[in-house]
Amino acid sequence: MAETFREAQARWRDSNRISGGAKLRRFLRNLPEAIKAELQFAIAEAAQDIFRDASAHIPEPGAHPYSTGELKRKFTVRISRDGLQARVGSWGRRRAAHIHLVEFGVAPHDIPQPDGTVIHHPGARAQPFLFPAYKANRARSIRRIRAAVRYALEKAAAR
Repeated sequence: MAETFREAQARWRDSNRISGGAKLRRFLRNLPEAIKAELQFAIAEAAQDIFRDASAHIPEPGAHPYSTGELKRKFTVRISRDGLQARVGSWGRRRAAHIHLVEFGVAPHDIPQPDGTVIHHPGARAQPFLFPAYKANRARSIRRIRAAVRYALEKAAAR
C-alpha cells in the first residue's frame, strides 16, 4: 500500500530528531554575532544546496497534472531571524498549496460538486523533488553544520 503524506511526514519527522537541539539553539542564540556568523553561513549554504537541487527537479509545467509553474515560482528558502534555522518549501497565504500533491501523488477520487454531480479525478503519480534533494545533501549539510557548531563552541570557550 502506498504511503500517505501524513505517514511520510511523521516518519521523516521521527527520523530527523536532534536530542538537545532546543537547548543548543538557545545557547548559540546568546553567542556574540562574530562567533555565530560561521554557523549562520553554514546553515544558509546547506539550505541553498537543498533548494538548488529540489528546484532543478520540480516538474515543468504540463509534465504533471498539478504542475502549472506556480510551484517553481513560489518555492523558496526561509532563514529564521537569528539565522540558526532554515526551511525549504512554500508557506503562508501565497504558498503553492499543491506541493504535497506533486511530491507524494494523488490517489484516484471523486469530487462532489455543489449541484450534486460528481467529478472523478483519475489521480496523479508522485514526482518527488524535495525529499530526494534533502537526502542527497543531508550528510554534507550535517558535516558542514557540525563543524560550524564545533567552531562556535570552541570560540565561545576561548572567551
